[in-house]
Amino acid sequence: MRILLSILYPLIIFFGLKYFNISLNDVLVLKAFPLILSSIITFLIYLSYLKKKSMILYFALKFSKVEISKEEKEYIHNSTLFWVGVSLINVIVHIYIFFDTHDSFWVFYSSIGWYFLFLFAGIFQFLHRRFVFLKRMNNDS
Repeated sequence: MRILLSILYPLIIFFGLKYFNISLNDVLVLKAFPLILSSIITFLIYLSYLKKKSMILYFALKFSKVEISKEEKEYIHNSTLFWVGVSLINVIVHIYIFFDTHDSFWVFYSSIGWYFLFLFAGIFQFLHRRFVFLKRMNNDS
């Protein structure tokens, strides 16, 4: 339901504003909401890394059906910095969209575009884990 809402929210706002002939520049709070939310999430991920209580590790432990080794916990904690970087890129794109682009691009990126950024980052993380980290662990054993 949340995914559906996050996809539909910008579209509803965009078409509602177009119907009433209001520019997004007249209601910057709506256009700034994804930027603010992305900034908060980036900050929380970074803070979790600094406190050595990685949010990613927390969810990995919660949803994993098998025991996670000490080396893998360290890898997950260190990969939190990668996700901070990805999230920071997302914030930078949102800043660019907020100041310099057409409303249609805002609607696209704020609804589904950012999913592609995180999807490609997730694929990269999966491949790195599989072909670099796990291979290195197997060679060390």
